[in-house]
Amino acid sequence: MRIANLDFKDPLIIASGIIPDIPEVMMRICENYEPSAITTKTLTLTPLEPHKPPTVIKFHDGCYMNAIGLGNPGIGIVEKINLKKCRLFVSIGGNDAKQIVNSAEIAENKADIIEINASSPNRKGYGESISSIVHEIVKEVKSHVKKPVFVKIGPWDNALEIAGKALEAGADGITAVNTLKGLMIDTEEFKPVLSYGTGGISGKCIYPLALRIIKDLYREYEPDIIGIGGVFSFREVLGMLSVGAKLVGLGSVILDKGFDVIGEIRKDLMNYLNEKGLKLEDIFAIAVKK
Repeated sequence: MRIANLDFKDPLIIASGIIPDIPEVMMRICENYEPSAITTKTLTLTPLEPHKPPTVIKFHDGCYMNAIGLGNPGIGIVEKINLKKCRLFVSIGGNDAKQIVNSAEIAENKADIIEINASSPNRKGYGESISSIVHEIVKEVKSHVKKPVFVKIGPWDNALEIAGKALEAGADGITAVNTLKGLMIDTEEFKPVLSYGTGGISGKCIYPLALRIIKDLYREYEPDIIGIGGVFSFREVLGMLSVGAKLVGLGSVILDKGFDVIGEIRKDLMNYLNEKGLKLEDIFAIAVKK
């Protein structure tokens, strides 16, 4: 597959928020499991403390909710990341355009793609809080860096509008979708289970929502899309490819089954294609064109 003028051996990447922000861990996972790309946790110009635990819960089969709150050691950590067998996507965040531009300039030294997080629901002032100024942010970032810039959007009613503004400002592609804000109540104490209160829902339960938004995005703009949300098998990979995604991020499935699942999904995907006599390109956007 080819996206943002970069070639990938297959569509499977690791989504943001899954791998610890420890360079040695990232390099080991790249070496051992060979995803096409690894996306860092969202990194900010200066370190942020995560919310207090509990920050992640599993509330149904294959469904999770988290509110880590973009806790991270700061963008400077990327200088220590050296991946040999997979590409590096650097997710960046901030609470204004200047912070994000400064982070992008640092990320560019190592990133193959820079991904602006304009959708996390788990920290006030960041993520979804900056989605209203996404045009300004993207325009500023694109004027300072040469690497491809993607914008990660949420599963909202105005997702097409936000994506359109990002693309109009020069974004090279869209990552869709981030988590959906939800709430779980402890029915013994009748208070939120997560320390932050609300959290981002991920996993199997958001797959149909992600699929619908990706299809709408491709039908409206035909951008390069990284599809994320509820992929647990090769079937969901095929679904995302069929509605216009060129790369597919694995997230909650890794929490659920471990990193070996990357190879399992890759093997099942290739077996399917071989049995059908198809190529990945034959699947791409086929469900949109019908």
